[in-house]
Amino acid sequence: MNGKYKHIFFDLDHTLWDFEKNTAEAIEEIYAMFNFEQWTFTLQDFMEYFREVNIYLWDKFNHGLIDRDELRDTRFNIILQKLGVPEKAIPDNIGEKYLEIAPVKPHVIPHTHEILGYLKGKYHLHIISNGFDDVQHIKLRSSNIHHYFEKIITSDSSGYRKPHKGIFEFAMKEAGANPDNTLMIGDNIETDIIGAQNTGIDHIFFNYGDTVHDLDITFEIHCLSELRNIL
Repeated sequence: MNGKYKHIFFDLDHTLWDFEKNTAEAIEEIYAMFNFEQWTFTLQDFMEYFREVNIYLWDKFNHGLIDRDELRDTRFNIILQKLGVPEKAIPDNIGEKYLEIAPVKPHVIPHTHEILGYLKGKYHLHIISNGFDDVQHIKLRSSNIHHYFEKIITSDSSGYRKPHKGIFEFAMKEAGANPDNTLMIGDNIETDIIGAQNTGIDHIFFNYGDTVHDLDITFEIHCLSELRNIL
């Protein structure tokens, strides 16, 4: 146990909840549900364009350039029009169906349950996410990790988005924490790591993709199991 820290804030998507695996399953179901094989694009095409457009839109959201409704309402329109589907042929309810299917997927990053079980009781565990209240709470329950966490802080509840220091300050106030006894763990250099740095919070970069960088980071891991060596 690391005596310096009392509060640990985890990012959710890509850090604990396996966004790639869960999304791939949801996209496969959507492809079949709407009979997209009638068009000229394959399931693989659909997945690749979803990944590209989703990253693009979330980056715009994180920078305050679009809001939640625009992200949700335009995502599949952009994807399907890029794939050659006429706008009038795009199902009106496809975005809603995706949000019904994806969040209930249960897959987590390897060693998630093991490491959360190890940390629970030693530290106060919390979530800090740019995701939305309705979706993130479903993800936490569907993956059966909700019971590990005391506070769930989102862009909805805080009014800020990582990397803005406002969301970190809000989270610490809600948890009764301060920068000296707080640790942030996340996979995104800009939102999680630079956000924590700008707020004076120690941090662990979960670099599962072996991203090359030159940042002065408190700790860096490539597998969640490595947290045992730090905490």
